[in-house]
Amino acid sequence: MGRYKCSADMCESSSESDVKFFKFPLCNSRKLKKWLANMKCKDWTPSRFSVLCINHFEEKHIDRTGKCVTLREDAVPTIFQPPDNTKKRKKASTDLGSKKVKAPRFKASQTNPAPTAPPAMTMAGVQNEAPSDTEEEPSGDPQKPERWRIIVDHGLMKISSFPHFFHGDYCVPQDIQWAPDDNSSTDNKDPENIIEVKEPWEWLGLDVRGPLPQTVNGHKYVLTVTDYFSKWVEALPMELCLPVHVAKHIVDIIAHFGFPFRILSRLPHDIVQKINKELKDRLKVSVALVVHHQQTGSADLITQQLIDRMVNSLVEEHAADWDVYLPAKVFSLCFKEHSSTKERPFSLLCCTGVEPVKSPRGLNFTYSKIRDSAFVVR
Repeated sequence: MGRYKCSADMCESSSESDVKFFKFPLCNSRKLKKWLANMKCKDWTPSRFSVLCINHFEEKHIDRTGKCVTLREDAVPTIFQPPDNTKKRKKASTDLGSKKVKAPRFKASQTNPAPTAPPAMTMAGVQNEAPSDTEEEPSGDPQKPERWRIIVDHGLMKISSFPHFFHGDYCVPQDIQWAPDDNSSTDNKDPENIIEVKEPWEWLGLDVRGPLPQTVNGHKYVLTVTDYFSKWVEALPMELCLPVHVAKHIVDIIAHFGFPFRILSRLPHDIVQKINKELKDRLKVSVALVVHHQQTGSADLITQQLIDRMVNSLVEEHAADWDVYLPAKVFSLCFKEHSSTKERPFSLLCCTGVEPVKSPRGLNFTYSKIRDSAFVVR
């Protein structure tokens, strides 16, 4: 059985005594913020093993009516000793057995959020000029990683497919934004430069959303792959948004559903190239499966909005473990009737009797032709 140690400063209560302990409300971000504010914790974040003893709660916040002593719904710790400036504050990370468990740490802006601008929660770009301090991604030698850059473009706010901002208590007020969509119309265009999406699992769209509140498992990003025809969605949590991680998930998706014609993405050109290099090594193919295309988000606006609402809901309801609830949310999304097709994505993709394609196809589509064409979903 694990041993508990009270996380409050200068409190000596432990599970060796007959003191009652309560875990931090990790799934309720507002209440958690109040707990940490009363504890005067600025640079420390509790893990799922962190606890406070009953001595820090007023009697009005304690419910003794049942078999077990519990906290009331609005309970907030208020009883703490003043900090001792002569001693350096230490936080004990409790463990199971005798093994220490390292608590995930959020940034200081989590407990004192005062962003001057709404955080952009998506990633991609077109240029490669300003390096970002938020992520690293390998290029050949893993010991000398390159960095993703930050794209600042106020025109992004006018894009209809730009995702909703996630106003969680743990949002970080900086990071990478999507590049603008090419909301080009197909009217009066050369038919040779128009590609029609006519069947399931032919043309897919790939996006990365994040950073989101970091979960106990360390996940901060969501990779989404969407079938433009059936509206089927694959959504997977990621710890980092590096080409090697994106490629690994694409390989798993292809192993299950087969090869599409291509996968469109708004990720930067150089990142797309590195993803393709990883895919070629893993799948032993010569074709570039991922193609940079500015129409990635605007080809299916409704599904993008559904995904945005789904992720937003997860972050608000399950800030500490949204990755655990993600599969069920995606399952529900794929088994509901889609407003544009009037069909369930599952029915269009999985109930047609078509077998997954086990080798690359659509080889007549060159990279340049796909990049310069407009997509129309029939």
